[in-house]
Amino acid sequence: MPDSGPKSDLIKRGSADGSPLVPDGVELETKVSPSQDRARNTFETILSITGDLLSEVGFERLSTNMICKRAGLTPPALYRYFPNKYAILHELGRRLMEAQDQAVFDWLREGGIDTQSFDASAASILRIQRRVNEITKSFPGGAWVVRVMRVIPVLKEVRLESRDLVSEEILEALRKNLPDIPEDRLAMATKLTIELMFSATEMALENPEREDEITQEVCFLVASYHARLRNGA
Repeated sequence: MPDSGPKSDLIKRGSADGSPLVPDGVELETKVSPSQDRARNTFETILSITGDLLSEVGFERLSTNMICKRAGLTPPALYRYFPNKYAILHELGRRLMEAQDQAVFDWLREGGIDTQSFDASAASILRIQRRVNEITKSFPGGAWVVRVMRVIPVLKEVRLESRDLVSEEILEALRKNLPDIPEDRLAMATKLTIELMFSATEMALENPEREDEITQEVCFLVASYHARLRNGA
């Protein structure tokens, strides 16, 4: 687990608001989609090693040369698939968000949000929060992938797209559970709680000794919010 102290390597040489500077027009898409086994193995190795290195050295020190050395690849071999380290992080972020999103969709199909009582709501939210935490912990460099998606401008969009996609599904479930709440308020409540839960995952990963406490507290907060909506407050 990376050091949970000040993220100096994420903010140095950054802009006035603390966001790191990234070259304008940086390419984020992969160059080639591998179709053969050997190419797919190389592609997956690059991603896995990048995740591991991200946990070990952080974002600023991470470089494509470092990735190549660890993977036993030449730079041209890496650049065949990824134009730069931002593109690798973009792909890692996309995959992590897809895994988290799928967990939420499965949770919704299993019954998902239960707003009938505070206890039922807290229990249902706790299930998905723990599931998302576990997915993120098991993902290569998961804690740092979450971190860079929050603070690096060109990677934020990956997380925001995920948030909007999940919001649509959760909003639909809340409409059925809380039909008397105005649409605009329900939509705001949905995005606020998603952001809160995303932040709680990041906080839990940075403070593993308090993960259970953080996870339970955020579920109580969201359940309290749902109870307030249910009671028309």
